[in-house]
Amino acid sequence: MDTVRVMIVDDHLVVREGLKQLLEIGNEIEVVAEASSGLECLQIIGELVPDIVFMDISMPGISGIEITRLLTEKLPSVKIIILTIYDDDQYVTEAIKAGAKAYLLKNTTRKQLMEVVRHVLRGRAFLDPNVTTGVFGELKRGSHTLSQEEKAFLTTRELEIIKAIVDGLKDKDIADTLSISEHTVRSHVKSIFRKLKVSSRSQAVTKAFEQGLVSYQSGRKHLNSDV
Repeated sequence: MDTVRVMIVDDHLVVREGLKQLLEIGNEIEVVAEASSGLECLQIIGELVPDIVFMDISMPGISGIEITRLLTEKLPSVKIIILTIYDDDQYVTEAIKAGAKAYLLKNTTRKQLMEVVRHVLRGRAFLDPNVTTGVFGELKRGSHTLSQEEKAFLTTRELEIIKAIVDGLKDKDIADTLSISEHTVRSHVKSIFRKLKVSSRSQAVTKAFEQGLVSYQSGRKHLNSDV
């Protein structure tokens, strides 16, 4: 097969380096990018569009499952393989619902990694035999594209604040940048949470991406001091 372009997303450097060495034995795979967090993955993947992403689940900020959901919507040609230590049924279910093409545990062998890559490139799904089987068929149900009525409406100021949250800014930094008080920032954040039906910043970021309220390139350049 042609050289497969792969991206590795994992918050542990040792895991990324070890996986890269395993995958690049031979000439079949080239690791074209690495990311240590979900947000970093979102920021750089659009320039690369790899064939396959090996995605961890547990990472700081946005989880690997949430990133999988976003990438499946925005870059459907990219095939995502979950590579994790978790063999919990719920993780398997959520990963496949999110669009993952395969679910592997980190104790897999190089031979199995290569077999799974070939399976996925041929459009086949793969579930590690050490996790619960028989879930792929039922997990495709229930997902749908949000209608315009289902999307949250955020004011101009709330959009500025959610973009700042995506950028990792704290309330004080947001207040300083927008020339408003921290109390006002907190009030807007509460309103954003209510409209998006979330209870944390990471959930708000995920919802904002899902609903197209922010782009992968959102950052401080979007902020201004207009009231």
